[in-house]
Amino acid sequence: MAFPILPLVGVHAGLSLPFIGVILAANRFARVIVNPFVGSAVDRFGGKRLLLIGLLAQSLVLGCYMAGVLTGRPGAFFLFGRLLHGPASSCVFVAAQTLALHAGGRDYKGLASGIVRSSMQAGMPVGLVLGGFLAGWLGAAAAFGFAMVAPLVAVVVAARRVPDLGAASPQRAPSLREVFASLRSNAVAAIATINLVSTFAALGVVLTTLVLIVHDRGIALGRFSDQTSSSAFMGVLIVFMVAVTPIAGRLSDRHRWRSRCVLAGLVSMLPGVLLVGEAHSAAVMAAGLAFVGLGMGALTSPLLAMLGDLVPPDMRGSAVGCLQLFGDAGGTLGPVVGASLLATGGNLAFVGTVVLIILTLPVAGWLVWADRAPRA
Repeated sequence: MAFPILPLVGVHAGLSLPFIGVILAANRFARVIVNPFVGSAVDRFGGKRLLLIGLLAQSLVLGCYMAGVLTGRPGAFFLFGRLLHGPASSCVFVAAQTLALHAGGRDYKGLASGIVRSSMQAGMPVGLVLGGFLAGWLGAAAAFGFAMVAPLVAVVVAARRVPDLGAASPQRAPSLREVFASLRSNAVAAIATINLVSTFAALGVVLTTLVLIVHDRGIALGRFSDQTSSSAFMGVLIVFMVAVTPIAGRLSDRHRWRSRCVLAGLVSMLPGVLLVGEAHSAAVMAAGLAFVGLGMGALTSPLLAMLGDLVPPDMRGSAVGCLQLFGDAGGTLGPVVGASLLATGGNLAFVGTVVLIILTLPVAGWLVWADRAPRA
């Protein structure tokens, strides 16, 4: 909900555009740093506790946003809120995905991961739409106050309904050095690499440059503004990604095709990125984003399920934290690289992204060859 509200409030308050950019990026930078620590905490204390802590902290984040609006000093409150949102969202993401791996058991890791991942992916467009709508209807402060209720309700539901699966024993938690040492395998490195590259391409380069392409090439939908048209195009990517994610997860369970789904997802992203880069019409843009969404949906839950197969149950939280770290790193680098290359003119950002995906295909191919080990 922050993205449609914070920038405009910041501009009206006299904040500089670079500082607003820092505010918006602060949560992801913080999440990159804390993900491994959160993963270790999930293994030590159990996923349910970290999930509840993250949801409570997210309510406090929204309170910071509301305070920034009400006091007329949004800079400090917004920045603190975004920095706090990093560890808060990390607790929710890592704990939820780890709980999904535990809940899936031996035969349903992909399906459970797909349901959780698609729910996480669907939350972003819902927040974008509700944030803009509520801010226009009730005002920014009221919108944030209304939004504070959602994580509090989630805390009540989670406390009563979420089972505390995979809670660790009271023994000493492994150090980060021990965590990374236990994850130092070719298969885990391959999974982390694919996660970084796919997130860099889809949620970094493509989404960041989309509004600029729509504006420069005049691909707006009817009489809609560039921003509204870009949101609609983003919706195409999200819809395909959310719809395919649980299907791919279940398919990877039924046929033991985790790595094959990952490879198919990367291959699907290639024409998608090319079409977005070359698009001069709404139809071509929508088709490209559909391919990108299809590819991301096909590989996200199988990647998570593969990780659950490779690591012991008492290390899953740490493993998910490391996987989240690489995904957030790709999502952080993508906007910077994509916007910088787009500013040079031409399609270098998209050609370079396609080359990067092609270079990652042998990694996915190796996973297909190596995916013959018994399940955890």
